[in-house]
Amino acid sequence: MTSLANGLRISAINLDALKSGKIVGAFSKTFLAIDKSFALYPNVQIEGSDTITVEFWAECKNCESIDNTFPLTRLADITALPIEELENIFQQRASIFLLSLRVYELPSSIQVQQQATGNFVSLSETIIINEKSPVLNDEQFQTVQEQSKDLDLSIISNETLTNNLIDNEFDIQISSKFLESDKVSENAQNSIVEENVEENVEENQQLEDNEINWIKTISTLGDRSIETGWKKSNVQAGTDFENIVKRSLEFIGFVVDDQHKGGAGGLDLFCSKPYPLTVECKSGKIIPSGTTEELIKLGGMRLGKDKFMESSKLIIGGGNPTPDVVRAAYEWKVSILKALTIQKLVELNNRYLGSINLIELRPYLIAGQADHKIDKYIQKVESEIKLRSQVLQIVKEEQSDKQSVSIGDIRSAYKYKARYTKAIEDIDDKALKDILIELSSPLAGYLGRVEEGGKKRDRFYYLRDLPI
Repeated sequence: MTSLANGLRISAINLDALKSGKIVGAFSKTFLAIDKSFALYPNVQIEGSDTITVEFWAECKNCESIDNTFPLTRLADITALPIEELENIFQQRASIFLLSLRVYELPSSIQVQQQATGNFVSLSETIIINEKSPVLNDEQFQTVQEQSKDLDLSIISNETLTNNLIDNEFDIQISSKFLESDKVSENAQNSIVEENVEENVEENQQLEDNEINWIKTISTLGDRSIETGWKKSNVQAGTDFENIVKRSLEFIGFVVDDQHKGGAGGLDLFCSKPYPLTVECKSGKIIPSGTTEELIKLGGMRLGKDKFMESSKLIIGGGNPTPDVVRAAYEWKVSILKALTIQKLVELNNRYLGSINLIELRPYLIAGQADHKIDKYIQKVESEIKLRSQVLQIVKEEQSDKQSVSIGDIRSAYKYKARYTKAIEDIDDKALKDILIELSSPLAGYLGRVEEGGKKRDRFYYLRDLPI
């Protein structure tokens, strides 16, 4: 028996090829455990409908990290996606996970609420699969899967590149061989490697620059300093800022409910999940008098008194609030944030996707100006990430030529470093073990955890870095 609680968002083109049995490849933004099961949610937006029809589900049979150095033509063959769409994927992300999926037909189609963002979408109810209906039988699936295995699907680090052959087109494949010394001199090898590594670094930097371009405009749209050469109307400037705030809130995990949006003069934004959040956006050099009262009036009218009072309430502006805005904010428990503070949250989530816990964030949304509290939350998250990176590095160092490292060895090495290195925070044994288990979870994928005899043992091994 298999239960499905959510659906993986994939391209509709990709899904069409998967359900036809022509391919078994797809993409995920996050690492997926082998044999993880989920519905397949086509990434389409249907006007005039609140739901999407889902007809298929899948099991993950392989999950490997890839980056933009792999030949796009080969990836197009594996996933049936156009080259242009693959280029767009790698403009948004430096790396992604390539999956091998065993696809099945659902006993009956289901309707899933449309969702614009997120790697996974929640199903309205858990689906229980008692009998599997595969698109391909075992032999057919094995044949198609084998056709995708002639390409190495693991990231090759710069350190590895210095020891391996890199061809003139910088295609990284598992079939690449070491340069033979009788054909290419050592100096020539080094020259080829250094040149291609330098090109790769430049390409990655361009991708990173493209990815954060919109993020850099959040604060400038807030105070309108982005305007050059001509002046926008107040309405247009306000709309531009409202749109970028909506994108920002969705990016860090809020679900924006457009049902309560009132247009010009109406409620700016209402987030329904993970908790109600009523938002008023004000672009310009100041947050003008009456803004708090405006939020209270419009929020109460649109949501009703009880629903509005239960919601968190937020004013986001490019400038400083007037004194009356602050006084009313304290009285009505409204938080006031600068556009730059929202930008900081988005930048944090862009660097470490999924690092913002909106439930943990909520207590930091205090009445009045809350920028300093949000800064403290950001520092807390960054500190927690740094700690996990340090633990991961110790596992990597201790593992060396071993297959795995015991938790006792990791604990001893960590305590030794904490004693002599001021930059490393000392933590108790339980906290260390919790972090190791967290890093080895299927969704994290930074460490592996040894399993023998059906039981987990406290031994871990390195999989990938968590760069700071």
